[in-house]
Amino acid sequence: MQLYPSKSQVYEMLQCAKECANRNSASYLTFGEFCIFATELKRCYERGIPRPVQLSRLLERDGEEKKRRNRKMSKGIPKYEVFLGGSCNPTTWRQDVAIPMLKNLGITYYNPQVSHWGPELIELEFQAKQNAAILFFVIDNQTRSVASMIEAAYLSARRRKLILVIHAYQGPGQKIWGEPITEEEYEDLTTGQMVLQDLVEREGIPVFESVPIALNCTAKVLRENISVQDLGLKDFAQPVKMAHVQLGDKLIKLREAFDALDTTGSGELCLADVCMAFRILTNRNLSISDLRSIVAGQTGVLGREVKDIPLEQLNVNFEQFCAIVAEFKCCEKWALSPRPLRSLPLGSPPNTQSNCVRDVYLGGSCHNTTWREDIAIPMLKKSGLTFFNPQLCQWSKRLIPIEAAAMDNSYVLLFVITSMTRSIASMALAAHYIGLNCNVVLCVQHLSDGAIIGNDKLSKQAVKDYNRGRMYLSDLANRESIPVFESVAEAVDCVIHKCSCR
Repeated sequence: MQLYPSKSQVYEMLQCAKECANRNSASYLTFGEFCIFATELKRCYERGIPRPVQLSRLLERDGEEKKRRNRKMSKGIPKYEVFLGGSCNPTTWRQDVAIPMLKNLGITYYNPQVSHWGPELIELEFQAKQNAAILFFVIDNQTRSVASMIEAAYLSARRRKLILVIHAYQGPGQKIWGEPITEEEYEDLTTGQMVLQDLVEREGIPVFESVPIALNCTAKVLRENISVQDLGLKDFAQPVKMAHVQLGDKLIKLREAFDALDTTGSGELCLADVCMAFRILTNRNLSISDLRSIVAGQTGVLGREVKDIPLEQLNVNFEQFCAIVAEFKCCEKWALSPRPLRSLPLGSPPNTQSNCVRDVYLGGSCHNTTWREDIAIPMLKKSGLTFFNPQLCQWSKRLIPIEAAAMDNSYVLLFVITSMTRSIASMALAAHYIGLNCNVVLCVQHLSDGAIIGNDKLSKQAVKDYNRGRMYLSDLANRESIPVFESVAEAVDCVIHKCSCR
């Protein structure tokens, strides 16, 4: 069928289908739901719908994108084709797999994993990373890889040639640095990996599970001078197309129209009401003869011959209604009317509606914290600013397109990384949007020794790993002239100032 959805698009569709059908499981789609999913993707591919520009993109007065401070490149530094980034000690994927393969392929590489590290290597590593044709990153499951996830999220937004491999964590009880991880930490680490994958796939970059396959793809990208996005199934890559497109809201619109006509709550509509529902959805008329032809042509939709049955005697359920609408979408240009929707999953309305624009997106730590209600929201309301609060919504383990649209439609993105959370996914999100040159404000609080997160008391090594990620994010922000605060109130003051100057 040549459909190439991202993992987050599939997740979004499953969650919306679960809500629409009011079922307990989000593990499957019905035939009709899949038809809507497939036809919408096909339509988007054919129309080539561009990714919307983030309202928070920094622009100078002349309309050109804000220029970054360029770090001078040292002369005489050797140029390597591949930079081997990602998880380091105690992982051995570089020595065991990557380096032998690259040598056999005749590809030069820079390996930042050394037995004796010194400050003098900082500049050398930076230059190697800047000069490399391909950034090859492995997010392994033997370490927490917090800083590596943040870096990969940032690099994916900088339009560099990034090859990313993610090895999923095995589950609660798996040992990192000899310490078994708890269920809560496993969930946080897994969410960080999934959000990283979603960010990378939104840039059209396939994510790999196998280092050897990823290395073979690296060789092809270098040999044929193609983009990573050009890799396909024949390369054993999983291509992704238009990962920014929202899909779940389409199903919700269908459900609303169906329910509006199902006044008796029977779960069925007569075909005359199907025509009315179509008009509600599209502001267009669907003729009875066209509808009869669609139904008659759909073998098994109604499970019986419909040619000679009076129209008023034909009834369809929501599953069949989806299949009918999908069939019409395959034949005609189909657009939904811009009427308001009820609350969507995660609380985010589609970004096609003008009333979705907000001054501020309140991103960052969501669990075990009340900084939004206690500090940020009262200050923003006092200043008359609008905001999007993702904590009001069911927090998702993935960055689904509906959620991403809320960030795209906010003028300033505030990310608060509190001292009471691991915040791996939030730090990856912040880094990515910094890489996109968006108007970001950060509040970063470090974990203290013996920190307790939820029911977990963190070990010294865990605190060190999570604080390393915080330090990397802060350093990255400073390099990109992004304001970083430790106080939430000071960060919100900065946001208010930015909004007043817009």
